[in-house]
Amino acid sequence: MEKGLLNIVLLGPPGSGKGAQAELLGKEYNLKKISVGDILRLEERKKTLLGKKIEKIIDKGDLIPSRLVVKIVKNHIGNKKNRLLFDGFPRDLYEAKSLNKLAEISYIFFISIPAKVTIKRLSNRYECYCGMTYNLLTKKPKHDLTCDICKRKLYRRADDNPAAIKERLRIYKKETLPVIRFYKSKIIKINGVRGINAFFSIIKININKDIFLYAR
Repeated sequence: MEKGLLNIVLLGPPGSGKGAQAELLGKEYNLKKISVGDILRLEERKKTLLGKKIEKIIDKGDLIPSRLVVKIVKNHIGNKKNRLLFDGFPRDLYEAKSLNKLAEISYIFFISIPAKVTIKRLSNRYECYCGMTYNLLTKKPKHDLTCDICKRKLYRRADDNPAAIKERLRIYKKETLPVIRFYKSKIIKINGVRGINAFFSIIKININKDIFLYAR
């Protein structure tokens, strides 16, 4: 790893806690977070041309094409090559190979949880229009179903129901597990069943150990 370089990829099934870890890591190491899901939802809410295109694709029940996702990521990164944090990207082999051309990756953390944990967590997830995400099991809002930041009423995503979650897990296994095999020895596996702070500490230990060695 090049001295001073810190680019991180967080991989894992839906509900594994990638978003929470991305939030903590971004603050801890001053990283620019690239969360494709967040970017797409923002474009949808803003009703941009891209947002309308995304809405049509999702309404059909289709996934956003990988070429479009890569284009969005490129635009979001710009000329930045360091201090990048990729949340849930790459999703498939095409995206993984494209990412190799965009930036040198320092760490790839794979957050592993059983399918039953995914279903339980996502069934209790709520989101806000400002981009905040909450979970009644792990990250409750201070006031009943109201955003702590903007005070608006929280909502549940249409695909956060057991049947839709199982379908997302099926697609995840088909598309993303080959990415895990693609990266092979670079993967650092984390048990995502632990509490948020517990596995954040494990991630920090891995990063800080190398930062210390490269600083010598």
